[in-house]
Amino acid sequence: MVAATLEKIRFEKASATIGARVAGVALDQAATPEVMQVLREGLHEHGVLFFEFGQIVEAAEFARFSELFGEVEPVYGFSTKDEAVSAVKPGESCIDARLQPLKQYRTNMWHSDGTPFERPPQAAILTPVEPPQLGGGTMWSSMYAAYEGLSSHYQRLLEGLEVVHGTMRTPFVKETAQMIHPAVIRDPVTGRQALFVNSIYSERFLELSERESDSLMHFLFEHVNTPEFHVAITWKPGTVAVWEERVTQHRAVDSFVGQRRLRRLTIKGDKPAA
Repeated sequence: MVAATLEKIRFEKASATIGARVAGVALDQAATPEVMQVLREGLHEHGVLFFEFGQIVEAAEFARFSELFGEVEPVYGFSTKDEAVSAVKPGESCIDARLQPLKQYRTNMWHSDGTPFERPPQAAILTPVEPPQLGGGTMWSSMYAAYEGLSSHYQRLLEGLEVVHGTMRTPFVKETAQMIHPAVIRDPVTGRQALFVNSIYSERFLELSERESDSLMHFLFEHVNTPEFHVAITWKPGTVAVWEERVTQHRAVDSFVGQRRLRRLTIKGDKPAA
């Protein structure tokens, strides 16, 4: 039975560098070790996985589905002060653009969640509760591709640097935090290196002067925005996106018609390592 299930799981690349559409996985898929391993390897390889279930995924279904990807964080530390929190499962929240305007809350900027923590989330999962009538999609950028797209000179420079991540640009979050992480990390599943610098939480390079740090940060923020590194989706009823937080960045598209409400879960992670 397990072997038959594994044979049905297929990953179809969504772009040349990042993302895959997944077939052969049911919304109520049993979280066996074998299935979880296949999905985990696919997630780390492709960065973001897309599932289509055809109808709105209810909170209890969403919670069960999340078990395929790890242990849900009981409380996401960067919940916002105005967040509409669901009581269905600990750690789950509803991102409502009416309460959290995308531009004001910087969700329309490239970022990876929770990097000011020692152990940022390993993965995050979104599905629409009320998808926009038009627009309002989400984009992802591959940090594998971002690192590999740098010259060898920049790669060697960054591999020796550490970055301070903090909350100075996010006054709307419930708590403040600060942590130091390597500028380049290595994914434990694929072994590939990934850029670990983002425009919301990365504040400065420890080993550089302020001027040098600001210049390099600005260059890397622009580098992440390279179209060849990207994949994007529009939200439809039943769409579920799961992404590996360490090897991707994401941003919302702040242009849409109608409401935009998405259900979110985050998966516990460990400390990123070079």
